[in-house]
Order: sequence, then C-alpha cells, then structure tokens
Amino acid sequence: MPGTVAKRRNRSSGTATGNGPGGRRLESGEIIPLTAELSDRLAVLFETYGNRLVRYAYSRLCSTRMGNGAAWALAEDVVQSMWVRVARCGASDVLGHPEWSEAETRKVLFARVKREIAEHFALLRSSETAVDWTEPATCNALCPLLPSQCAWADLPDYLARMVAALPEREREALLLKLDGTPHKVMGERLGCSESTADRLAKTAILLLQIDNPELSHPPVAMESLPEWEQRALTAMSPARREVLLRLDDVARSALLLNGEVPARDIAKRLGVSRERVGAAVCAPVLRALNAEDMEQAA
Repeated sequence: MPGTVAKRRNRSSGTATGNGPGGRRLESGEIIPLTAELSDRLAVLFETYGNRLVRYAYSRLCSTRMGNGAAWALAEDVVQSMWVRVARCGASDVLGHPEWSEAETRKVLFARVKREIAEHFALLRSSETAVDWTEPATCNALCPLLPSQCAWADLPDYLARMVAALPEREREALLLKLDGTPHKVMGERLGCSESTADRLAKTAILLLQIDNPELSHPPVAMESLPEWEQRALTAMSPARREVLLRLDDVARSALLLNGEVPARDIAKRLGVSRERVGAAVCAPVLRALNAEDMEQAA
C-alpha cells in the first residue's frame, strides 16, 4: 500500500530516487510530505489502478519465461515500489494532473511500472556481459521491459477504449495474448485450460469486430455465399445480417448453424477445431448480436 516501506531499492547511497515538486531529483532517503489533497488523490489512484498495475506487470514479466509464482511475486513487488516512490516524492506527473483522462493517467502509471521492471533487471544484469539485441529471442523477451518500448507499444487511445468495453475475462485474455504470453501461462493466470484461454482471446477479437465495424472485414456479397447461408441470412434482421456479413467465413457459418446443429457437429461440418467454433457461438458473442438488434430497433 502507498506509504509503506519498500522491500528493495536504493542499493547505492546518494542516488536520486525520483522527481519531486518542480522536477527536482531527490536524494536517497529524502521524503517530500504530501499535502492532504495529494494524499487523497494518491489513495484514489491506488484504489482504481492497484490491481490493474499488478496484472499489467505480471503479463510483462511472463514474457521473460519467469515461473508463474515468481512473476506474480515480482509484479507485486515492483508495483509496490512504484507506489512508494510516488508517495515519497509527490510525483507531479502522477499526482499533479487531476484533470487528466483515464487513458492519460493509465499511460503514465504503466510507464512508471515499466521503468521499475527495467531497473530491476538492470541491477541483475549489471555484472553480466552485454546483451545481444540482434538476437530475436532476446529482443522479444527483454525489449518489452525497457522504458523505450523497443518492441512493444501501448494500445492507441481509440483501441484502448474498445478493449476496455470487452467482458473482463475476454479482455484479460486478449491483453495477455497481445503481450506474447504463452497459452500455458495465460491459462494459469485466468484459471482455465490453455485451449480455453486461447478461445477467450479469439472471442475478444470477434467481439471487437462485432461492436466496431472498422476492425472487421469488408462485408461480403450475399450472392457469393452458399445457398443455405443466403437463406439463413435472409430470415434474419438487417442489423444481425450486416454484422454477420462482416465476419470471417468460419465465424459466420458457425453462428448461422448455431441452434440448428450441435457445436461438436458444427466443427466437424466446417472442418475446424471445436475451440474455434466455441469462440464464435459462446454467450458473449450471442449477447453482442442481440445488442445490435436492440440498437437498431431503438
């Protein structure tokens, strides 16, 4: 919690620990008392972003092939250290802008967490040989942890808003997948099997395409589809038909067959895996299609 003593940091004396008011660098052990207003804002930020930042740090640490338990413990440690720094130095970039949007605030906090992770690994690497950044495996593992974000970038604000609207489990699965998290680790983090974790991420992509036409394919011409699909689409509402024509062939066919054919038989008929069919005919997708119908009716 903000204000408690960090378990690690300040391993060399006299080093600066953060930016205080006016951008001044603080010496080791120096503390800038927070005003009541800044203390209240820190409490609100901690309540709002505390758990999200730990999950964010964890997802980044998983890309280093660190064990699940070790990654989670270190994620909690680096986020704790970040809050302590903010509390000690009254960081103006975090606390001095109450008018900032949620996206702007999140971007600054995520950047601070990434810096904490980078400093942790910098200490561990200080006595090692130089890193070969031309090696793809090394770059994929370590670049996301660097403040310069060599191989990783935050989602653009417009896409972050779309992702934020997803159901919680699908959103978390998609963010873990975007960070390159292995399916096994995704499953451990989400409390499900590897195949279910992958299905949740694919469902998230499908939900994004349903709710945001600009992310989906150009609509196909109905006359180019098999006759059974044309008949099924003709019987549907215009809103649902418009959405289905924008989806890929497997998702569209699975949704058209849903309710008429058992899920295991849909996969067999389409020649795809049951997980791929499950990503299309699950409850969140069906709710999204119903919501499109209701919006047009309104």
